[in-house]
Amino acid sequence: MKNDIRIFVAGLVAPVFGALHCQAQEKTAEAAPRFYVGVHQLYRTRYQVFYPNTPGSAGVHPWQLTAGGNVSTRLAIQIGFSYQNEYEYRAPLYTGTMLNGDYIEGFQTSKSWTYCVPVLARYAVVRYPKPRLQIDALLGFTLLGAESTYEVEDRVNGQVVRQYSYGGGKATQGYYTAGVGFRYPFGRHVEAVLDWTYNRNFRSASEGVNFNTTGNRYGLTRAINLGVRYRFNVRKKPVTS
Repeated sequence: MKNDIRIFVAGLVAPVFGALHCQAQEKTAEAAPRFYVGVHQLYRTRYQVFYPNTPGSAGVHPWQLTAGGNVSTRLAIQIGFSYQNEYEYRAPLYTGTMLNGDYIEGFQTSKSWTYCVPVLARYAVVRYPKPRLQIDALLGFTLLGAESTYEVEDRVNGQVVRQYSYGGGKATQGYYTAGVGFRYPFGRHVEAVLDWTYNRNFRSASEGVNFNTTGNRYGLTRAINLGVRYRFNVRKKPVTS
């Protein structure tokens, strides 16, 4: 009798363990994509910059490239890159007539370039099964390099009388970065991403300087971007003897 019961129980348990084993193999074979790459449209990116000559601000647009990978089911590390190069020639910058009748005018050339490298940790704070919207806490730092120059040429009756440059300079600076991100997947590999972050320069400044360059006494600036990213796995090559 006892042997019959054992055989009966074994007959019930064996299929369950077999099913669990198959499911485990399927889940392992179809593990969630670990890595991702993305492209983002930058709607607003401004950073407080302390140039050698004067404090100011700099920004990048319109695109940012990102790449990252999951450390765990909730935590991912991400790096981005964006760049901007601008050139503007104002002709004329000003015009006028002096008391002696001489005609005066000025021309301005402005040049600037900026690159930005944010390095962020993304932690999934809220993960909804239905709807699938996921909310991430963002924390990290941003490296920014910028150069800005302004050149002015003054003319009297068409003849150049003075040339000079002012403002700006070169700067490479770091920023504290924190914010919130929203992700909505469209299938297994593609998802839309919206990131909203705030940045503050590692260097401290007075409230007056912060207000003049950022519009607030804390020296905070915003960075907002909307994009799409593709998730994938890297398959290991089979070992061949």
